[in-house]
Amino acid sequence: MANGEVKTISSTSTNEQDKDLFRACLGAGAAMGVVTSLTLQMDDDSSFKTGGSLVFACTNKVTAKPFLEKALLFLTKVVLPLPSVSMEIVITSDYTLICTFMFYDTFDGEPEEFVQQLRDDAKACNVPCVADSVTSHGSYFASASSLWEVIGNMKGGPLVRLDHCIGTNRAPSAEVLDFVIEKWVGEFLAMAPLSLVEIRTLGGDGIESNNLPSGNTKCLFFADMIVSYDGSVVKPEDKSIISKEVHDIISEAKKIPSLNVDFSGTHCQPDDSVETLPNGDVIFGSKENYEFVQDVKKKNDPENRFCFHPFTHLI
Repeated sequence: MANGEVKTISSTSTNEQDKDLFRACLGAGAAMGVVTSLTLQMDDDSSFKTGGSLVFACTNKVTAKPFLEKALLFLTKVVLPLPSVSMEIVITSDYTLICTFMFYDTFDGEPEEFVQQLRDDAKACNVPCVADSVTSHGSYFASASSLWEVIGNMKGGPLVRLDHCIGTNRAPSAEVLDFVIEKWVGEFLAMAPLSLVEIRTLGGDGIESNNLPSGNTKCLFFADMIVSYDGSVVKPEDKSIISKEVHDIISEAKKIPSLNVDFSGTHCQPDDSVETLPNGDVIFGSKENYEFVQDVKKKNDPENRFCFHPFTHLI
């Protein structure tokens, strides 16, 4: 704690102040103290049935756009209503689309048949499927970590990152899907060659169980913009162009009423313009929870010793 005290807190703490501190740490822990260890309550790993990926080589945005439209329709119309399946679409800077699926133990169909529509859509769009292994993952960890090799290649001297996210509490509207296709998958992909766009749904208990109070658990559909490049290679004028495009995209996203923008707090940068920064109601899930977190902060760290991004402008 800020005063040097060491605490062990949990959801079953009997002391009211500790109980409040535990709740506040579910989303704002870095602003409350230094967390030295965690004990996690885990689900049985049998909830995962199988998973894997389909990889499509689109080569450019012109080719990728019609197929991405169909893939997003499949994600929102077929996958999103089902708690037994989750799906992630990753678009890389060379416009490779990686569609990763997780099938949970409540899924009673055949995974190969379930994803056939995507294969057919790719063929109709003249997009080759260069890897097809939708049942190759034997565990949740294998699926969750399948992109770590791609992320591990994000290196630079220095590595520059501009991360943002958007999401919807319900199935995304046509306006949101158009925005993702036309704007979110931006020109920065070509200028910042280590970048990724991730578009995901929740699945399994993520849809049906009680959520944490922070804002990022409210979204059924969400997209991450991971703008990344080697700072020693990209020209200064191109850095400015990339930064302006990213800020313009976020400003446009905030104009769409159904979109939550940068709701996790970590998907924004300390030097973002004030108008693009997320507010506390969004990050902490509600005005009530935001005020609660502020109150716990004042009680436990009145001198604001733990003050750093992304909470500096909030608490």
